Amino acid sequence: MEDILNKLTGYTLALRDALERTNESSERPVISRHLAAAAEMYALLHMHKTSEAIAHIVKAENRIHGWSTLSGDNGQRVAKKWLEFIEAAGVEL
Repeated sequence: MEDILNKLTGYTLALRDALERTNESSERPVISRHLAAAAEMYALLHMHKTSEAIAHIVKAENRIHGWSTLSGDNGQRVAKKWLEFIEAAGVEL
Protein backbone atom coordinates (compact mmCIF):
# COMPACT_ATOMS: atom_id res chain seq x y z
CA MET A 1 0.00 0.00 0.00
CA GLU A 2 2.87 2.37 0.78
CA ASP A 3 4.24 2.11 -2.76
CA ILE A 4 0.81 2.83 -4.25
CA LEU A 5 0.41 5.91 -2.05
CA ASN A 6 3.93 7.10 -2.90
CA LYS A 7 3.21 6.79 -6.62
CA LEU A 8 -0.15 8.52 -6.20
CA THR A 9 1.66 11.33 -4.37
CA GLY A 10 4.12 11.71 -7.25
CA TYR A 11 1.26 11.82 -9.74
CA THR A 12 -0.66 14.36 -7.65
CA LEU A 13 2.36 16.64 -7.32
CA ALA A 14 3.02 16.42 -11.07
CA LEU A 15 -0.58 17.51 -11.66
CA ARG A 16 -0.20 20.38 -9.21
CA ASP A 17 2.95 21.53 -10.96
CA ALA A 18 1.27 21.24 -14.36
CA LEU A 19 -1.64 23.38 -13.14
CA GLU A 20 0.78 26.04 -11.90
CA ARG A 21 2.88 26.03 -15.08
CA THR A 22 0.42 25.60 -17.92
CA ASN A 23 -0.15 28.47 -20.33
CA GLU A 24 -3.06 26.62 -21.94
CA SER A 25 -6.35 27.73 -20.42
CA SER A 26 -8.10 24.72 -21.96
CA GLU A 27 -5.88 22.39 -19.89
CA ARG A 28 -6.80 23.86 -16.51
CA PRO A 29 -10.20 22.11 -16.19
CA VAL A 30 -8.68 18.79 -17.28
CA ILE A 31 -5.88 19.05 -14.73
CA SER A 32 -8.34 20.11 -12.02
CA ARG A 33 -10.50 17.06 -12.82
CA HIS A 34 -7.47 14.78 -12.50
CA LEU A 35 -6.59 16.40 -9.16
CA ALA A 36 -10.12 15.79 -7.88
CA ALA A 37 -9.90 12.14 -8.92
CA ALA A 38 -6.52 11.83 -7.19
CA ALA A 39 -8.04 13.19 -3.97
CA GLU A 40 -10.88 10.68 -4.21
CA MET A 41 -8.40 7.85 -4.75
CA TYR A 42 -6.43 8.93 -1.67
CA ALA A 43 -9.59 8.87 0.41
CA LEU A 44 -10.66 5.45 -0.85
CA LEU A 45 -7.19 3.96 -0.39
CA HIS A 46 -7.04 5.36 3.13
CA MET A 47 -10.47 4.00 3.99
CA HIS A 48 -10.32 0.57 2.35
CA LYS A 49 -6.56 -0.17 2.23
CA THR A 50 -6.87 -1.94 -1.13
CA SER A 51 -6.41 -0.90 -4.74
CA GLU A 52 -9.66 -2.67 -5.61
CA ALA A 53 -11.45 0.32 -4.05
CA ILE A 54 -10.07 2.63 -6.74
CA ALA A 55 -10.33 0.36 -9.79
CA HIS A 56 -13.35 2.15 -11.26
CA ILE A 57 -11.65 5.56 -10.92
CA VAL A 58 -8.36 4.32 -12.38
CA LYS A 59 -10.18 2.91 -15.41
CA ALA A 60 -12.10 6.15 -16.00
CA GLU A 61 -9.01 8.30 -15.51
CA ASN A 62 -7.01 6.11 -17.86
CA ARG A 63 -9.57 6.73 -20.61
CA ILE A 64 -9.41 10.49 -19.97
CA HIS A 65 -5.60 10.42 -20.13
CA GLY A 66 -5.88 8.73 -23.52
CA TRP A 67 -8.40 11.22 -24.90
CA SER A 68 -6.91 14.43 -23.62
CA THR A 69 -3.16 14.62 -23.25
CA LEU A 70 -1.49 17.63 -21.69
CA SER A 71 1.02 19.56 -23.73
CA GLY A 72 4.78 19.88 -23.44
CA ASP A 73 6.94 18.91 -20.51
CA ASN A 74 3.96 19.10 -18.15
CA GLY A 75 2.17 16.46 -20.18
CA GLN A 76 5.19 14.19 -20.29
CA ARG A 77 5.74 14.41 -16.52
CA VAL A 78 2.08 13.78 -15.72
CA ALA A 79 1.88 10.86 -18.15
CA LYS A 80 5.04 9.29 -16.68
CA LYS A 81 3.77 9.62 -13.12
CA TRP A 82 0.36 8.26 -14.12
CA LEU A 83 1.94 5.16 -15.66
CA GLU A 84 4.08 4.62 -12.55
CA PHE A 85 1.00 4.90 -10.37
CA ILE A 86 -1.22 2.52 -12.32
CA GLU A 87 1.60 -0.01 -12.48
CA ALA A 88 2.01 0.14 -8.70
CA ALA A 89 -1.76 -0.04 -8.14
CA GLY A 90 -2.01 -3.19 -10.25
CA VAL A 91 -5.47 -2.34 -11.54
CA GLU A 92 -6.41 -4.36 -14.59
CA LEU A 93 -7.30 -1.93 -17.38
